Formats: sequence, C-alpha cells, structure tokens
Amino acid sequence: MYQDLRDFIKDVERIGELKRIDGADLDLEIGAITEVAAASPSCPMLLFDRIKGYAPGYRVVTNLLHTAKRYALAVDLRADLPGVASVKAWKERISSLGYLPPREVREGPIKENVISGKDVDVFKFPAPKWHELDPGRYFGTGAITISRDPDGGWVDCGVFRLQVHDHSTLGIYISTGRHLSVIAEKYWSKGENCPVVVCTGTDPSIFVAAGYPGISFGVSEYDFAGWLRGESVDVIRGELTGLPIPATAEIALEGEIPPPEVESMVEGPFGEGTGYYASGAMRRPIIRVKCIMHRDNPILHGAPPMKPLPGTYHFGIHYRAAAIWSELEKADISGVSGVWWYGYGIIVISMKQLHPGESRRAALVAAGSRQSDLARFVVVVDEDIDPSNTGELLWAMSTRCEPSESIEIVRGRTVDGIDARISPEDRACGNLTQSQALIDACRPYHWRKTFPPVNEVSPALKAKTIEKWGHVIS
Repeated sequence: MYQDLRDFIKDVERIGELKRIDGADLDLEIGAITEVAAASPSCPMLLFDRIKGYAPGYRVVTNLLHTAKRYALAVDLRADLPGVASVKAWKERISSLGYLPPREVREGPIKENVISGKDVDVFKFPAPKWHELDPGRYFGTGAITISRDPDGGWVDCGVFRLQVHDHSTLGIYISTGRHLSVIAEKYWSKGENCPVVVCTGTDPSIFVAAGYPGISFGVSEYDFAGWLRGESVDVIRGELTGLPIPATAEIALEGEIPPPEVESMVEGPFGEGTGYYASGAMRRPIIRVKCIMHRDNPILHGAPPMKPLPGTYHFGIHYRAAAIWSELEKADISGVSGVWWYGYGIIVISMKQLHPGESRRAALVAAGSRQSDLARFVVVVDEDIDPSNTGELLWAMSTRCEPSESIEIVRGRTVDGIDARISPEDRACGNLTQSQALIDACRPYHWRKTFPPVNEVSPALKAKTIEKWGHVIS
C-alpha cells in the first residue's frame, strides 16, 4: 500500500488519471475547475501548482478518489469492477474487518518544517475559497481532525469542514452525533479546551478511514487504516498536544477547541454535499492553532462538496451502500443482489423476494440505519434491476409501483443539519427531524409469477446476436 499521498499521486498519474494545472487562482477558480472536472466523463484527479500568490511547490490536490478506479487503488480492490460489483467487493472486504494499531516513530517528513508562536500563519497554505457563496477560504474539506477521548484514551480521526478566520483561527462545523462532539463536550464540561490536530495530505487509507461511518465509538480510525493498508500507520507525537500525527502527512496544525460559550465565531454558509447551503451561518466552535508542521513543497488535500448528480461517482457510495447491505444481511434478508446510493437522498436495494412482505422489511431495515439519516427515499426493486442504473430504476418505479399501495411514510426521522428541507422554524428550535418515503417497486409477491413478462431480448439470443452481428453494430 501507499506510504504517503505522493506515492498515490504517482500511481494515479501512471494510470493516466492525473491532470497538472499551473497558475490557477485560489479565489473560486480552483473550486470551479475541480467541479467542472468532476462532472466530466474522465473525472481526473487535479494537482494545482504555481497557484496565484504562492511560490511554486505549495500545491493543492482535488478529486482524489472520485472515480471507482482511484478508490479501488486506495483501498486495494480490483479496479475493473463496475457499479454494484465494486460495492459488493468492498462489503466483503470489511466483513472481516480488523484493526492494526499505529506505530510511534521519532521522526518523519511532517517535521521538515516546524512553526510556532507568533510565526503561526494558516494563510501560508493555499486554502481555496471553493464555492461562490462561501464566506471565505476553507482549509478543511479533505483534512482530518484528530482528538483523544479523555476517559478511554482512544484516538478519534474525523473529517470536518474548517473555515479560515484569521492567521491562527479555524472555524469548525461538527455534524450531529459525531464522535468529536462527544469528546469535546467531555473537555468543555470541565471548563477545559479540547486538544486537536488538523492534518491534510495523508495517505489515502487514513483519509478513507477517517470518513468511514462504520467505526464504533471507542475504536480509533488509525487502527482501521492500519488494517486497511496491511501495515501500521507511522505516527509522531505532537509536541504541543501529545496527539499522534501521521508521520508522512503533508501539513499538521496543532491547537485546541475552547468551550463555545467561552469563544466561538460565525462559520458558514458553506456549499454542502446535498447541493445546498443549508446549515447557514451561525456561531460555531473554533480551533486556536498554536503550532504548524509541514513537509517541504506541501500538498493541501481539497475535497469540496458538490451538487450530487446521477452518473457522477463519489466514494461515499461504497461506504454507505456496503453498510446498508451488511445490515440487511444481519437482519436475515438473504436475497439482496445489490445496494446503491444516489447523492445523499436515495437508497436503492435490489433483491429477490423469498417471502411475502420481505421487500417492505428490507426497506424498514434500511430506514432504521444510521447511514440513512439524509436519505429522503428508500426504494426496493427486483433482482433483475441494476440499482446503479438510473434508467432501470426509474422504469421499475414507474411500472411496478402502485403509489396508493406501495409507498409508506416514516415520520420523525433524525436528519443532519445540512438537510436543506428542514424548515426555518424547526431549525430554530432544534427539531432536526424529517420524513422518509419507503417505495416498494418490486413485482407484488403474491402474483409475481404471473406479472407480465419483460419485453427484452433474452441473454441467450443477445449473446448469439452479438456473436454473429457484433462486428457490424459495435
């Protein structure tokens, strides 16, 4: 596996999925180029250098894992698996999930440059203004925030957005229920600041682990990353915080989060992965940065959220879809042939119905998952439907679903603050709940065998046609 981000970039360039861009402006231009490239058929990884206002070598990398092939490289999966097959491969890989603790070392590239005291300046790095309505520059979109539980002593790594307020202050948005919020509250309840380290430009397995939703409270993402890469993560101990820092990371900011009632600043609005600026601008916790470490010619990893569109890939599909699939199997629903995720809002389950009512039970299991907090719709389709194929999904919904009988509404579901459909009144009083539609787009179980047959060439005739006429029609 990869020792650092630079090894991964070299491998991506080797397979022809890297584009180098010189001279872009960090004020909106890098963000716009990133979004346009992400929506293109090739969706290349982008490495920006000679950024306006910065010396050569101060770089930004974006679209790191935004194709199935790059994600497969990062987590050691077969790179040629399409759609649902790649989700299944990831699900099977993590079914035997293991943990390998980090290894502390004394030295590492991250210590090539150490800055502290009055010389601390986050503006030293080209953190872009990603979206047009963002209030300013964001250092953290692809950064991880490291903290330690003061009771259990375990280390948490999570991905959070981080707004640059000034040369030594970052604003942080912590979504409801995240482990960092629990850890920070333990410090704050004692009137103490919560020590943290913000790292960017880690090897991809650490970034994947930090964003993976299946890690339980009390388990460190470092341990998962070590198992994922087949080798312990080398870490150095932060001199200021004592927290473990990836030895080969590009940039590390040591600091602390004061209790919000002591110190906070307005953060946001920020363009979010749902495609909206939903969480708005409000006073949120800050990070006081007290020490900076970075490599020579550092690379800031940018992973700006973008409006999700059908046909675009995001590695979170594997996270969430595989987790839902595993939960269905644990609930003894054995006929599942695939799970897919569209943006943040639609979960699709493809399955063979083995018992009456099983499609509804599958929808209920998915609705009850922590992974579905932002999902407006859970759709269940028959096993002949590829859930990753938008056309097949819509065809099944429009021909096998009877709205008056096939749709159930679950109310009072917990959602995240970035949900755009929370009314201003509910948001103001903290009512972060919404409804969810469960759509059964399967053939009705009791007459599935007499349901009208599909008008489609059979697999045997299709193969025969291709063998005879493929040279003409290909």
